[in-house]
Amino acid sequence: TPSRLEEVRRLLAKIDIPVRQVMIEARIVEANETFSRNLGVRLGYLDRGNRSAQGANVAVGGELVNTGQFANLVQGTPVINGPGLQSNFPANGLNGFNAGQLSFILFNAATTRLLSLEISALEADGKGKIIASPRVLTADQVEALIEQGTEIPYQQATSSGATSVSFRKANLALKVKPQITPDGNVIMTLDVNKDQPGATTAAGVQINTKHVKTEVLVENGGTVVIGGIYEQNDRTDLTKVPVLGDLPVIGWLFKNTTLSTGKTELLVFITPRIMNERLTIR
Repeated sequence: TPSRLEEVRRLLAKIDIPVRQVMIEARIVEANETFSRNLGVRLGYLDRGNRSAQGANVAVGGELVNTGQFANLVQGTPVINGPGLQSNFPANGLNGFNAGQLSFILFNAATTRLLSLEISALEADGKGKIIASPRVLTADQVEALIEQGTEIPYQQATSSGATSVSFRKANLALKVKPQITPDGNVIMTLDVNKDQPGATTAAGVQINTKHVKTEVLVENGGTVVIGGIYEQNDRTDLTKVPVLGDLPVIGWLFKNTTLSTGKTELLVFITPRIMNERLTIR
């Protein structure tokens, strides 16, 4: 009957409801900043006018070479054996670049006494930002997973004593299960993982892991930070001659200083968007 058909239509309208879907976008932002500074000095002295009975020059620290256009004047047999200078603390290179050098020689009119000084310095400053943005579309209350990365092989011993090759994942993965609430918000069970291959050791390749697992309530289209990690490493290395390196004013002539600073910050953002039903049907 027409009345029964109308009831069936109303019932189908209530039952035949398209499944609502949610687009989840994660943004993993990793920023780092590094700074390094190296300061060093090389110092030497030679007295060519003061000769001993054997006729040797009086030199402290050995030959003074590569210190200017008068370097060829600074020769002779050193009192202290060895190729180094009296104070030999040059700045080390950074990122494959050698330190800049400034050198000069002080000498008297007869060029019998020479004082050589070489100052070296180098700075390195670096900034970087890595943004990974995995996104996945899934139905209401259905778990979804998206991942990208590599599988690293490694050898594993078996019970029989033989070795087999296994694989370990180093990837970027987003696992999420959304639930749409009656008021239009989204509850999400999240598992965000960001792995990267690290240093190679005798046992295999290290895996650098950053992992967040949580459950949050977010409004439709809103963005929330679900986790973050901040690291700061400060290091100062000092190499010096005992006693002389501690002298005021002139102590810097007998030491080398290396300063390094590193900052790393990781933030994980999540944005859910409930898809329009008309777009879903299309």
